[in-house]
Amino acid sequence: MYHFVTNWFFNAPIERVWKEIEDPKAWSIWLRDFKKITPRPLESMQQVGNTVDVEYRGNLPYTFHFALEVTKVKPPTLIELKATGDLIGTGKWLLESHNQGTAVTYYWDVGVTNPIFNLLISLPFVKSITESNHNATMDKAFHALKSKLEVID
Repeated sequence: MYHFVTNWFFNAPIERVWKEIEDPKAWSIWLRDFKKITPRPLESMQQVGNTVDVEYRGNLPYTFHFALEVTKVKPPTLIELKATGDLIGTGKWLLESHNQGTAVTYYWDVGVTNPIFNLLISLPFVKSITESNHNATMDKAFHALKSKLEVID
């Protein structure tokens, strides 16, 4: 099981940041390692039960297919998710207005269902590589979202 905590800060109002995070169609702009994003049944994450099917491929030679289902939502501050498929576990987006901007924390607690992958990640160097892969994905997402949110109108 992996436990990741990602912290971001944007010089943008919480409503603007929320709009990007709750809209799966916007993810392809800033979550570039998500190669395919299919929301069902609606196009937002603002309702419990809404689900997004994801095809994810970072720097590893492996593609993960999983679904993210909204389990709790409190606009514009919280979305909790359940992951099923190749990745199982939970995710949580937490947004807070802070210093004329928005602090974002993402909690990602997941394991993998592929038995071969599970065997490989029991090796410390492989687990380290997969952790680096996650961090690289989130770093790319941060910079892409930051450039989108902090554009001077």
